[in-house]
Amino acid sequence: MNTVLPETQTLIDYCEKQLGDPILWRTPAGYPDSLAMCLIDALYSPGSHYKSVVGVMLRYRVRHPYGGQHGPENLLQSITAANGPRLWAESVMRNVDPAQTRSGVQLKSELIQQGARLMIDLGLGTVKDLHRVVEDNPRDNPVRTGWLGLKSQSAEITYDYLLLLAGLPAPTPDWMVLRFLAEPLGQDNGLSLPAAHDLLRRTADHLEIDPGCLHHIIWRTVSGLELRDLPEDMPTAVGN
Repeated sequence: MNTVLPETQTLIDYCEKQLGDPILWRTPAGYPDSLAMCLIDALYSPGSHYKSVVGVMLRYRVRHPYGGQHGPENLLQSITAANGPRLWAESVMRNVDPAQTRSGVQLKSELIQQGARLMIDLGLGTVKDLHRVVEDNPRDNPVRTGWLGLKSQSAEITYDYLLLLAGLPAPTPDWMVLRFLAEPLGQDNGLSLPAAHDLLRRTADHLEIDPGCLHHIIWRTVSGLELRDLPEDMPTAVGN
């Protein structure tokens, strides 16, 4: 019988208590053929119940049946055709949520417009283009630099989520994941990256999931992004 180290068992118990229904312990399918869909999902998700995000994704696909192949230029064309991001949010997406709860901040649709322009300015039209620029160094590249320059995006949550939706590997554990791992162990000074990777691997083995998936579920939970069950007719699974 394999012996479970006490700190691993502590983290296993903590994950089972904190991370919700194990049925939802999986990474999102993402949008391998549409950088536009990655942008919309990444920027509409924070602070939203995922049912509302499913709604906007489906409404975009109703308006644009080939939206599953759209790039940022198609997305900007959709916004322009609606006479700007506010009217696009009202008439196409039917969701005018602000990027943050305090008054005076931009709408999520305005950030989506800016995100699409950023991708175009960087010459990125497809998910493959995004991979080419960021996968070798996800923490030091022009996409991250430009993304963190968008208003209210400096915390990196939506940038990390954009990468996940594009099918890129889970990034190096950030401070939120490190704090989650350290808390049940009483590690007030935090964990080193090698120790965090080892704990993630050992805990994931006992939970019978991939370490990258466990990293994602922890990050998503701590970030306040609702875990979701993806029905078969979700836009992630819709064909062309």
